[in-house]
Amino acid sequence: MNLNNYALIKAATNIISGFSMVTLIVLGVAYMSFKNSFVYQDVQIQIINNPVTGDKDIEFAMIGSKRHDCASTRVYGTAYSEDNRAIILDRFSKQYIYNTTPGDAIPNSWSLVKPKEIIPGMYRVSITGEFVCTYIVFKQEKIQSYDNILLIVK
Repeated sequence: MNLNNYALIKAATNIISGFSMVTLIVLGVAYMSFKNSFVYQDVQIQIINNPVTGDKDIEFAMIGSKRHDCASTRVYGTAYSEDNRAIILDRFSKQYIYNTTPGDAIPNSWSLVKPKEIIPGMYRVSITGEFVCTYIVFKQEKIQSYDNILLIVK
């Protein structure tokens, strides 16, 4: 092998090595950004039938935008009374799931059955969603909570 061929092979090897290193760095940064991002951005959740009276269900409305392609695996709520009692809200009476592409604003609404142990008063509700998200070749399980939603029961 002469000196020119050796120099050409060495240069090509260095260029290929550089491209692979840049690719690994870009994929690593993309994965870290994906792993640490929230499922929804600019989320607003409210109870639209406040105050809830009688045996009516608790009706929620949400708007927000997804950052990645995520599928919901479980959604539940916890209502905290003024004396800090926790009541689980996990029985759906109505679900509306609108699957949109990432970046689009997502209107969504659902109703949860009002448990018998909820007595009249003010509650702070926390809604928790569990998701499986995909991005390029990455898959990640995520949990996101939305706190401090006012619920008034009469």
